[in-house]
Amino acid sequence: MHRLQRALLAFATSIGALALAVSGLALTTASPASAQVTQPLDHFLCSTTTPTGPPFMPVPGTMLIDQFAPNGFVPAVAPTPVLHCNPTVKLINGQVVSVPQNPQAHLLCLPLKAPKQLSFTVAVENQFGQGTLTAKTPKDLCLPSWKTLTGPPNMPVPQPPGLFHFTCYPVKYAPGSTARFAAPGQVSVQDEFATAPVNIKVGSPKLLCLPTTKILPTGLVYPADLSGLHLLCFSVSRTPVISPVFDQNQFGQAPVNIVKTKYLCLPSTKQVLTPAKHHKR
Repeated sequence: MHRLQRALLAFATSIGALALAVSGLALTTASPASAQVTQPLDHFLCSTTTPTGPPFMPVPGTMLIDQFAPNGFVPAVAPTPVLHCNPTVKLINGQVVSVPQNPQAHLLCLPLKAPKQLSFTVAVENQFGQGTLTAKTPKDLCLPSWKTLTGPPNMPVPQPPGLFHFTCYPVKYAPGSTARFAAPGQVSVQDEFATAPVNIKVGSPKLLCLPTTKILPTGLVYPADLSGLHLLCFSVSRTPVISPVFDQNQFGQAPVNIVKTKYLCLPSTKQVLTPAKHHKR
């Protein structure tokens, strides 16, 4: 069997396995904050969105904690999403290098306004190499989300298991940095919107998304592995999209209008080099 066929078969098989796992979770999970098993972090293909239908309902006063903000901060989260992200197969020169392990777990990202924070210089590493980046005040909160194409997901639990929240920080190459990320060949992707792999052009890194613990005003905690993998998102050329989709997460469920592909996000590790001075907003 062709390698891509095997990969896509694994993709479909994992969907079925996850559906069984979710059925069990619906019977055993006593609280949405109960512990869950973390799946390996997938690659994500993210598209921009525009408003359609009712908005999501962020909870005012929610605190976010990540490695850049270990003491936490309380942002103002907007109800209208700006990005929808699908787990994706990734190929290099026609060879499959990544297949989604948690294919029903998507990300829906809402814009936020955060208090002024330090900027950080970080060394980041992933399948595209290494780079030294400067991260500034966060701009998005990404929630684990169910997604369907035909109507409200109406899943028995608010979010898919095995994936946590992410806070996304704008990044650019640090001044004087000579390290640059580079794809090691022709990159192709295939998510649930495409019927075959699509060649893409990969640009510069734009967002660094950190695993995030979310604490509601009631004290309910949705923990994340703060020592775990991050997502580094690169600008990319367009791929096929389908619109609308229907998303469900901890902020509710609503239709989401998909516009165009914007980022390819790679699982990444990072090391903080130096916290910088407070940057200008």
